[in-house]
Amino acid sequence: MSLDRDLRPILLKWAGKFVESEAAADRVVRRTINVICDNPELLDGPHMNEALFALLRRYAFDENDLKTSRESDSTKSAVSDMNNKEVQVEK
Repeated sequence: MSLDRDLRPILLKWAGKFVESEAAADRVVRRTINVICDNPELLDGPHMNEALFALLRRYAFDENDLKTSRESDSTKSAVSDMNNKEVQVEK
């Protein structure tokens, strides 16, 4: 699809401003393009760029929330492991 070929580099640049890795930016861009392909009416109207940017930004925030959640879970797991080891040592 030529739209995808033309749009992808622009969206990657935008996504890169919101997420920390190229892989995360690529996921955000793929998700954005997939939604637009399934719902092209989202870009109807005079403010197409703003609508596209809002959609991409929402998915970038979702990606960051997911990353934060994963980091929080791994921190909780590490703390739990440390607490379990301390309890075993005290016994």
